[in-house]
Amino acid sequence: MVVTVVAVVLTPPASSSTHSGPGSHATRWLELASAPGPTLSGRPVVVTVDPAATIAPVVPADFLGLSFEAGNLPSIAGYADSGDLVNLLRSLGQGIMRFGGGSSDKTTAWLQEGATPPWAQTTIVPQDLAGLAGLARATGWRVLLTVNFGHYEPVAAAQEAGAVQAALGASLAGIAIGNEPDRYVKDKLRASPWPFADYLTEAGAYRAAIAAAAPGVPIVGPDSSSGGSLVPWVTDLATAVHPALLTDHYYPLTKCQRYKPKPSDLLSPATRSREMARLRQVAAVSHASAIPLRLDETNNVSCHGQPGVSNVFASALWAVDYIVRAMGSGVSGMNLHDLIAEPRAYSPLAAEDARALANGALHANPEWYALLLACQLVGDQPVQVSVTAGDRVMTAGAFLGPSGKLEIPLVDFAPPGTQQLLVRLRLPQHFGAGSILRLTAPGLGATAGVTLGGHGVSPAGTWSPDKGLPLVSGTPGSLGLEMPPSSAALVTLYPTG
Repeated sequence: MVVTVVAVVLTPPASSSTHSGPGSHATRWLELASAPGPTLSGRPVVVTVDPAATIAPVVPADFLGLSFEAGNLPSIAGYADSGDLVNLLRSLGQGIMRFGGGSSDKTTAWLQEGATPPWAQTTIVPQDLAGLAGLARATGWRVLLTVNFGHYEPVAAAQEAGAVQAALGASLAGIAIGNEPDRYVKDKLRASPWPFADYLTEAGAYRAAIAAAAPGVPIVGPDSSSGGSLVPWVTDLATAVHPALLTDHYYPLTKCQRYKPKPSDLLSPATRSREMARLRQVAAVSHASAIPLRLDETNNVSCHGQPGVSNVFASALWAVDYIVRAMGSGVSGMNLHDLIAEPRAYSPLAAEDARALANGALHANPEWYALLLACQLVGDQPVQVSVTAGDRVMTAGAFLGPSGKLEIPLVDFAPPGTQQLLVRLRLPQHFGAGSILRLTAPGLGATAGVTLGGHGVSPAGTWSPDKGLPLVSGTPGSLGLEMPPSSAALVTLYPTG
């Protein structure tokens, strides 16, 4: 079986304009692109789009990002001059790389001088920050950095903040004080009881020290852990401190207990319902406080992911839908957490072994292709969309671009072997043409053989599609496409005039 993700993209020839008059090259091209084409078949589903009804702000240019462990910062900082990370990050346009995770509080120390603390497994030194600054310059990505709050050392944190501000300048998006402080008692980083008021007092000392050492540096937080009951940490910090950016973490599934999630769990309606509830919660806090909120650590299965779920093609389908939901909810961005040394975890990019990690030889896991697909929506505004009533196997989003293009991401969650869908698009008639970019893999459980537009990501980290892409069938106002089960699509249409 071949599982197919379809993305429909339209780019007029460089010499033409979609606003040209009758008889122009653009008009003739649009007539060709909207030709009836082959007969389509499948179970009918109608997707209705209202481009005039906006539902969320424009998707920010740096919406997409990756989250790394702070313990990996020294290695990643060295990739500015070697390896393929620069090419990989450039392929997504602008973005934010975040360094945090449990290692930022438990095992990673800032070391400007002196001896390494006995509890530290990794140290970050000024030379690492210079390399990180080079990586930011080479990619155009900005940096969120977490300082150690688990070991209470505000002076060291302030020194690190001052050094990173000096090294990165405008490439520094913000400083987070600790990672998941709501879990400090459980993780034995604080003695019980340690209520939110105590957190505010200790974090306040950090904020004052950082403000003195790095004037004007944005402070973000609270970086609270996954779980809907913990949203009050976000709400309370917004009220008490009003940080530059609210940050929260979320994983819809976990293997922290004995249960091992399956692909069916990841692709289930129940998982999508939990995701939507969490997105609505945090978006409401952001709206009420007028502070942007970023899911700066998120992915599919917490506690290092589940092999056979987190690292297979099913995770790409999940990620396309999840990212589209996040864009439509109004949150300001998201960072997929990436354990670059663990290729079977929830890592969009990973090194196969220690030698590859040292050389910066990172390969693209299936989730990376979801990011390549989703980056086409950056800069667009989410608009109203609906799917045929009662159809629970397909989800849809819709985005209106600044040039007037309309993009409709679709994901069909029906299991393999079921009847394909025939998707009919109900939208204004002046949207009448498109072409098809396909993402394919050998199956839902595939970890290799993924291609987008006929090509995979190269060993150097670059990707480009075939030049001659197939065209969408139908006529203006009556467009459609076939959706194989367990597949996704991004339909991009341009106005005819």
